[in-house]
Amino acid sequence: MKELAKEGKDLFLAFPIKFTGSVVFLSLGQHALLFLSFTALVAMDVFSRWLAISAGLLRKEGQKEPTLLAMILAIPKAREKGLIQSSIMRERGLSKILMYTLCVLAAAFADWLLSAGGSPSGMAFLVVSYLTSTEALSVIENLSEAGLTSMVKLLENLRGVKK
Repeated sequence: MKELAKEGKDLFLAFPIKFTGSVVFLSLGQHALLFLSFTALVAMDVFSRWLAISAGLLRKEGQKEPTLLAMILAIPKAREKGLIQSSIMRERGLSKILMYTLCVLAAAFADWLLSAGGSPSGMAFLVVSYLTSTEALSVIENLSEAGLTSMVKLLENLRGVKK
């Protein structure tokens, strides 16, 4: 019974911190979701790059058309051979996320300035749309390079180029 009373007291004492954190999270929820979404896109880009690298390794070893599962399973081997280096991928991924965040913040600030002057611009929407499209295209390019035929065809359609 004493433990339950102590836990209740601890919960009550932490209430101001939890309440403040909840208010901050709710007010920044959309921005946090945007940041998490960019992070997920960058992670997908890194993973798809790993797949392309491991597919290249498998082709060098004689597999003409490696399967997606074979590519995934070959990632550790590509890391062992030094073809995939976590430090480089982490640095590129982190710098990409920071760059995206700065671009979106600059566009949001520009929107705020322009709307304060009576001229809304929609610049943040444009920047987010461009960055998202570019990152998604990068994932498709990596998967195409890995040899996934459906991605090759999708990339051709997106670029308007037929081979």
